Amino acid sequence: MWVRVIILIIIAWILQALFTFLQISNYRKRIRELKKKGKLGIGKVSRKLSAGTIVFLVSDDSKTIIDAERMSGITVFARFKKDKELIGKSLAELEEKEFKNKAKTEAVKKAVENLKSQFQSED
Repeated sequence: MWVRVIILIIIAWILQALFTFLQISNYRKRIRELKKKGKLGIGKVSRKLSAGTIVFLVSDDSKTIIDAERMSGITVFARFKKDKELIGKSLAELEEKEFKNKAKTEAVKKAVENLKSQFQSED
């Protein structure tokens, strides 16, 4: 009886490690692909008991968002999805915008700050 329980725990642990590896691989792949399009800002909000959020914002030289992706969830099955609501907005617009989802608002603001620091380092 205990042997079966231990085997199930080991299998669950191995599956969790595998899915975590796949999620990290997807994260890195998205970063590589988005960096080719322009400056990349990343905003991350972690929650202990609710869904965390990661936002990728790609900006052109005129500080306009040309691509945006967001991942939100609490499991390793969460994947990045296009966030069309953010595309075409300026950094200034996004800095002031409030979304229904508080985690999204925080992550977008962090990504905007990340982008602004990149533009400032160029000046």
